[in-house]
Amino acid sequence: MIPLIEAQDYPADALTDVLAPHYITPTGPGKSRVNYVGYINDPGFSHAVLLLPKVFLTGGKVFGQYPPADLLHLHHPNHAPLREQLRTAGHLDFLFRFSVWLYRAIRQFRARQPSSVLTESGALLASAGAGERDTSELEAVMALLQFNREHQSLLTFVRRYNTAQRQTVSWARTLTRQQAIWQGTDPANQQPVYVSPVVKQKSANTDEELLVLFVTTLDHLRREYGFRLDLNPLYQPLPAPDFARFRRRATRRLREIRGKYFSDVLLRLWTLLHRYYAAEETMRGTTPKPEWLLARDFNIVFEDMIDALLTDADGKASLPPGLQEQPDGKRVDHIYAYNDLITSASDQIYHIGDSKYYGTDSGIGGSSVAKQFTYARNVIQANIDVLNKPNPLPGNLRYRDELTEGYNPTPNFFISALVHDTLDFGDAGLTFREGYKLNYHFRHRLFDRDTLLLQAYNINFLFVLSAYVSPDSRAVSAFRQTARTTFRQRLIEYLNRHYTFYRLIFEGKSTMETFVNQHFRLLTGRVYRPSGAAFDRALLLAVAKADTDWRAEVWPKITTGVVVKPWKLTS
Repeated sequence: MIPLIEAQDYPADALTDVLAPHYITPTGPGKSRVNYVGYINDPGFSHAVLLLPKVFLTGGKVFGQYPPADLLHLHHPNHAPLREQLRTAGHLDFLFRFSVWLYRAIRQFRARQPSSVLTESGALLASAGAGERDTSELEAVMALLQFNREHQSLLTFVRRYNTAQRQTVSWARTLTRQQAIWQGTDPANQQPVYVSPVVKQKSANTDEELLVLFVTTLDHLRREYGFRLDLNPLYQPLPAPDFARFRRRATRRLREIRGKYFSDVLLRLWTLLHRYYAAEETMRGTTPKPEWLLARDFNIVFEDMIDALLTDADGKASLPPGLQEQPDGKRVDHIYAYNDLITSASDQIYHIGDSKYYGTDSGIGGSSVAKQFTYARNVIQANIDVLNKPNPLPGNLRYRDELTEGYNPTPNFFISALVHDTLDFGDAGLTFREGYKLNYHFRHRLFDRDTLLLQAYNINFLFVLSAYVSPDSRAVSAFRQTARTTFRQRLIEYLNRHYTFYRLIFEGKSTMETFVNQHFRLLTGRVYRPSGAAFDRALLLAVAKADTDWRAEVWPKITTGVVVKPWKLTS
């Protein structure tokens, strides 16, 4: 399998050695690239091609170690040392496993976005047999490897059990089937002797035949793809000539022994072997056809992957028109209603996210930040438009306080993909990426409409990929809650570091309204009234710690005759 990097420039003549021309895009004199992510297996070429997302590049190298152009010649005999290096490091094993995850993710995207024209495929599925679902050779191989990982003790148990059975006499069958020979001269002390006692297992054991085929198949995959597999020493793989004969009629032979298995585990193994050899026989047909599953503009696929993690179907269905698909033609990648930053009581606000499908060496550019702030402004305006109508905002969403005309801060975040050195599919790796971005019209006014906060995170691309196709909805829901809590908590920590919050308490609402009217120009953008019992007769004041002038000049004027208590935002 030849790994290529999406949108990476390669020597044009080298690409034509491994891919058909219609996959290749010229980019300059002697340079070409492939603008796809996915899998191609063309019978006209000696090896399949795996098109990796560009997030696999670190410092311009695949896995941070290999120049992309070197991997282009991986199938050449003179690159055997590099292939051995990849095998020893477990990277060949990983590439095959990743190809299956990628294949499943693209299929999942097609199922979730059936109208999308970003994917294309051909001849990937092979019929697995009656009563079985169709599968691809990629999936069949990975299912065999997973079975081997999960049932390491099966082969040892079967061998020990069968050995014990071959050494144990079945006395019931022996007594009914054979005549004893009596030994001894004294009739009172003669002992019966059975020349050929019947053992509990006398015929060849079919369980072991299936397990030998399994071990032989694993040995073949180990040599073919470079997997790091430790085979059970109790079973010797079939000699090469015998295995070659078996492969020519594999599915037929498996069907012949199908009725001999009753154990659920062995039936599962039989099914996996049959699926693999059915897919292999299809690929060895008289007129082999190319197989491919590709996605272009993979950033859109990545966006859908992140959206499946962060937003649930019910939340997306309840979004008012104009929030995600905005009237100016812009589209917000991720948006969901969640607890606001000011109070943990009942108020909610829309959290707005943008997926950044960059390489790990790329920073978040100024244009991306500007676009994200535009998305936030549009969402705020859409909700204010609803607020200005007779019908209230849906649920407990709260964007503007009528008394103070203060705006509830809108949370924004970027989320970017990277591939960890551990190549771990199970660790989310959600980490804070870089410093906060702040947009404002009036400095130090937190509750101003134009004050927008933006944070950025990295996430493990392999975790996103596996979670996208995982049937475990509980694990996805657990991560969704963790991520939402993390985004909110980090913003709250930022606000507590840069602002000092006070609760201004009044005797009655009329006194509070008089206070706001009297000091409106001094308080605008700095004061906000959340909902909840704690603010039934109180306002929340945010004073920027860097705003020493305001504190010196205004603080004495607004605190006269008002009960002032410190307040801290909590998660």
